[in-house]
Amino acid sequence: MAQTAQHDVPAVGKAESILAAAKRAFLAAGFGAVSMDTIAREAGVSKATVYAHFGSKEELFGAVIERECERYFDRFSAGELDPRDVRASLTILGRRFLELVLSPDAIALHRIIVGEVTRFPVLGEVFWRAGPERERVQIEGFLRSAAAAGALTLPDPRFAAEQFVSLVRADVQLRQLLRLAAEPSDRQIEIIVEGAVGTFIRAFQRKPS
Repeated sequence: MAQTAQHDVPAVGKAESILAAAKRAFLAAGFGAVSMDTIAREAGVSKATVYAHFGSKEELFGAVIERECERYFDRFSAGELDPRDVRASLTILGRRFLELVLSPDAIALHRIIVGEVTRFPVLGEVFWRAGPERERVQIEGFLRSAAAAGALTLPDPRFAAEQFVSLVRADVQLRQLLRLAAEPSDRQIEIIVEGAVGTFIRAFQRKPS
């Protein structure tokens, strides 16, 4: 077992180098203009090594999106989200979501997808599965736990998760994408999330019987 682990380390290191190189390349030139050869050179590996880790450029792009999401959503501790304390937990989720979608890299990647999805239709599905759908599943999972704990009444947990995301996003992401506003301050994000969470709880909080 120890011998296997030693052999795995270089492979993991190469995968991380490829992901970092791909992210830099995509952000600099977009999706269509970047080749796997370019990414291999940037990562300091062979093109065969890139394909050994990622079967296509689309798969690699999806992995870059997934990694961005992991930076924000995969770092919760076990006790950070409490189904019985819906307001505090949704505030955490809402803030993490906004921090993700408003980060400079996420905004840049979103612009790439919008600009190139007509020429590369598969990008839409890749992005949706790696980003928005993954986030929705995580939020829906918490909402189901809160409903099971008796804190919320949710006729349709999936739709409720989509509604929560829409409330949190408001128009702030679109304004960023269109370069109509500067990146919001921490206080502005706090105000947006507080308003979204309050509206959501008023709509779905379990009423006393």
